[in-house]
This record gives sequence, structure tokens and C-alpha cells, in this order.
Amino acid sequence: MKTKNLLSGFFFACLYTFLILFPVIILLLGPKFSGRPSLLDLSVSLAFVGLAIMALQFVNSGRLKFFNAPFGTDLVYHFHRQIGIAAFFLVFAHPILLFILDSRYLRYLNIFTSPLPVKFGSLAVLFLVLVVWLAEYRQKLKIPYWFWKFWHGIIATVMVSMALIHIFLTGNYVSQSWKKELWIGYSALFIAMLIYTRVIYPLRLTRNPFIVSEVKKERGDVWTITLNPPVGKEVHFHPGQFGWLTAWKTPFSDSEHPFSIASSAEQTGTLQMSIKNLGPFTEKIQNLKAGSQVYVDGPYGSFSIDRYPEAKNLVLIPGGIGVTPIMSILRTLADRGDQRPIKVFYAYQTWDAVTFREEMEELRQRLNMELVYVIERPPENWQGESGFLNSAILKKYLPEDWLGAETEVFLCGPTPMMNAVEKALHQTGFSEKKVHTERYSFA
Repeated sequence: MKTKNLLSGFFFACLYTFLILFPVIILLLGPKFSGRPSLLDLSVSLAFVGLAIMALQFVNSGRLKFFNAPFGTDLVYHFHRQIGIAAFFLVFAHPILLFILDSRYLRYLNIFTSPLPVKFGSLAVLFLVLVVWLAEYRQKLKIPYWFWKFWHGIIATVMVSMALIHIFLTGNYVSQSWKKELWIGYSALFIAMLIYTRVIYPLRLTRNPFIVSEVKKERGDVWTITLNPPVGKEVHFHPGQFGWLTAWKTPFSDSEHPFSIASSAEQTGTLQMSIKNLGPFTEKIQNLKAGSQVYVDGPYGSFSIDRYPEAKNLVLIPGGIGVTPIMSILRTLADRGDQRPIKVFYAYQTWDAVTFREEMEELRQRLNMELVYVIERPPENWQGESGFLNSAILKKYLPEDWLGAETEVFLCGPTPMMNAVEKALHQTGFSEKKVHTERYSFA
């Protein structure tokens, strides 16, 4: 599986690079017009690359499982965000270089008097500024995720459409029919992905609802919902993966939220998600009733032990509600009768709030597992580890032979905790490629 993922990842990376550079290659292969400044060609080339990236954003944000699998959904979404910023600067460089080339282009800044092709180009740049600005400052502006996601898609669609119209109306670099066909192809890809993500895929989800069978209170203000799949179907996933949950609304509403799957991958008749009360959506989870209909889009993610079957030792480090995918891993290992050595470092703020504390003890009896609690604010007479998980605690429990190639480390928790523990793991002696993380900051 590891070799397959590496080959698939290499293939998609090469294909993506080719697709964003292909318009420039075509531009360079076309006839050269005498007297056309090189700076003009550079300006247009940068804009073409930027627009190609923007058109392909609908692919790398479309949750295509075959595309996401080699990299992991969290990495793909992080790439989506960073490459979007890069595309912004590439496109923005287009008018800047034109202004440098010839100051007469400055008159086109007046969108009301500029020619029609320039109007569309100017609007495309304005919408691009808006979509990037809202993505970067959504949380500071306290814009609800579902509201932002809805308008993010609409504004991005309008922006790419305006840019494509600008290219066709200007015509200087697509005067030949085969060049027009190239951009028509990009437009078709853009439209196809838009229809797939906004219409076809949500429609498929509406036809396969899950039914809530139980809602259970856990320690730490966490609620576990048990879901039954559509009649006649089973749930298949790898331990550690997650899904997007939609409740009280339809999949067309853009009100979905990502949650790790907590249940064992061997139990295909049900699916469990354990959700901590952290916001407006999660605080309502407890109000779900048995028999309620919800929708689950998944599974997604590469945070799974199944990707590393050759691992002889496992180090699992949950922090807070980051225990959810770890519970899926432990439950699956127990159901499989897997007796590989496991060390679990479970970090939590207080002892009373430790989620799944009782079940952890049961799993310790079923598995070849050492469990180390690290409590930030321990109770009186606490005999275990306290404070924050650091390299000193890790070295205390990890033998020297666990630091080599035969050990895989899985870390999930709040971002500050994960950043600190990743640093501690590297100080302990683990290489970066041996530490696997799950982050849910998709926007």
C-alpha cells in the first residue's frame, strides 16, 4: 500500500504540474509576433498559470478519493489554500507588469471607461482579491464556516468565469482555434467539477442517509453518536479516518462538519463519531434523537495504521478530543487480535474529564499496550505524569530500539499541543517521516 501511495502521489503531482504549465507551453509553441515585448509575454504567461491553478482548485477541493488518498485530505486542503495564495500573486502580477511595460495601461484602472474585455479582467482580479481575503480572515471576522464556504464557492466560480471571458474576448493569445479549444477544455473541467461537487455528489448523499440509533454522553463534555448505514449497506473505512457529518439539513446546504470515526473498522454494521461540545453545531449534537436522519460523506484521510502494515511498534498520542481516531485504531486492533507492542501517551487537562477512561483500561487488557496518562492539572496525590507531554516523558517510556524504522507514531489533538509534541518527538529521536498527524483546519 505504501509503494502504491507513493507512485499515485508522484503521478498526480506530475499531472498537476503539467496541467498548470500546459497553457504556457502552448503559448510558447504558437507563432511569434514580431515586436511583441517579452515582458508582455511574461505577464500573460503568469496570468495563464494563475488561472490554470484557479480552475484546478475545483479538483483539489472536490474530495475526490482517488486524488486525496496518496496525500491525505488535510494535506490536500492545506495545499489548496497555499496554492490559491500563489495563484493570487501570479494573476495580480499580470496587470502590474503591464503597467510597468506601458503607463498607458493605467487608464484601464477606470473600470467604467475601459473596454469590455478589460472590464471582465478587472472584475476577475477584484473577485480574486475578495476570495483570498475572506479565506485568510474568515475566523477574525467571525464568519460562520457554512456561510463562508457557500460564498467562497460562488465567488470563486464567478472569478474564474470572468477570467475565462476576459481571455476569449481579448483574443490575442487564443486567436488560433486549437488554443481556444485548450481553454474550452479547461472551462469544461471547471464546469464539470462544479456540477459534480455542487449537484451530483450531494444528490448521491441524499439517497444514502444514515439513521441515528443512539446518542451517549461521555466524559469531557463529549457525545458519541451511533449511526446505522443505509439498509443493505455496510460501513467500510480504515481506522483513524474521518467523515463529514451533516445533521438537520441536506447535503446541499454546505453545513457539514468533519469528525473522526471512533468505532472499530471491523464493525461494519454501525459507525460511531464522538464529538466534543466546542461550538454552535457541536453543542446541538446531544439533541439528536434515535431515528433522526443524518448524512455522512466519507471516509477520508490518511491517518491510519493500515497504511503502515510493516510497523512492528506503534506509538499513539491523543490530546483531548484527538483521542477519537486513536480509539478507532485501538478498537480495531483489539477486534483484529493484533498484539503488536503499543505505547499510548494520553494528554488531557484534568483527570475527571479524560474521555473513554474506563474503556482505555479494558483495551489495555486486550492489547499489548502500555498506557501513560499526562494530566495538565492533576488531582491531589496524583502518581502519574503531569504537566505537558515533552521529550523527557517520551524518553522515560520509549526504549532506544523504538526510535528506529520499525516504529510509527500517530498524533492527534489541539494544534498547539500537536506542534509542541511534534517538536518533542523530533528531540526524542523520531524522524519526521515517522510522525503522522491529523489536523482539521480546512479553512
